Amino acid sequence: MGPFEDVSVIIPAFNEAGGIGPTLEQLSLAVPGAEIIVVDDGSTDSTAEVVEKYPNVTLMRHGFNRGYGAALKTGMAHASRPLVAWFDADNEHRVSDLVSMIGAIRQGGLAAVIGQRISGGASAVRGVGKAVILMLARSLGFRGGRDMNCGLRVFRTEVICRYLPLLPNGYSASMTSLLVMLERGYPVGYHPVELAARIGTSKVTLRAGFASLLLVMRVIMMFAPMRIFLPFALAMFSIGAVYGATLAILHGEGFPTFGIFLMLAGLLIGMLGLIADQLSQLRLVQYETTTPYRALPLAKDREAKLPPGLS
Repeated sequence: MGPFEDVSVIIPAFNEAGGIGPTLEQLSLAVPGAEIIVVDDGSTDSTAEVVEKYPNVTLMRHGFNRGYGAALKTGMAHASRPLVAWFDADNEHRVSDLVSMIGAIRQGGLAAVIGQRISGGASAVRGVGKAVILMLARSLGFRGGRDMNCGLRVFRTEVICRYLPLLPNGYSASMTSLLVMLERGYPVGYHPVELAARIGTSKVTLRAGFASLLLVMRVIMMFAPMRIFLPFALAMFSIGAVYGATLAILHGEGFPTFGIFLMLAGLLIGMLGLIADQLSQLRLVQYETTTPYRALPLAKDREAKLPPGLS
């Protein structure tokens, strides 16, 4: 065992035969004693064969491509150490940043440390998409640093594993995990990271960006629905009240029907928000008062065997 025996490193890999070897070599040197789990997410190249050359690495396989988030959930459900880190298989993340982030979560009493990229790495289109997602999240009250999607991050295993069923199977798992930490009030730290040269091509598509926009709304509806309902309710009620009062004063013909309609609509939207908020809190309490999701021991064929609700 080495100085990182309290860390599990999860590496999702889909057709990363070129990058996974250098990545594992660097990790083996930088975090001796860490549990390294590579989840081969249905690769059609030689990714699994490359991983099998490293006896200190646990290889798990999905029978078909299930998605970045699904691979992370598989790895985290089998992680056995108090800290769990996410690390990409394309050589883009630097092991020195990972070591610094592990040190930060150990010393700072934090539940998570999220990487914040300080250099490029994305196309102009993806950059605009990430900016739009960030603005939407901030407009709805989330303050999660300036990079919500960086795949390099470290969590306390007992915390993140409570919410594995909430993480999507796609690339939005990164953003969702951060929103979960923020909304539930866990202490989160941020660490600047530099990107190395990517080996291979990015698997992120424009479609995944649109899915992320939708996901922001879904996550907020799940954790804090009043952030969506309350502004609409107040706006409709206020517009109805101002409109109705203005016409009533100017024309002296009583309060107009349309003004009453807007005010009632605002009240109804507010009531729906309160109901949604109560349902949200009841559901979230279930995750926080139950044992974190953990998987059964690995089968001999090392196929992923997950608890119900994570597939």
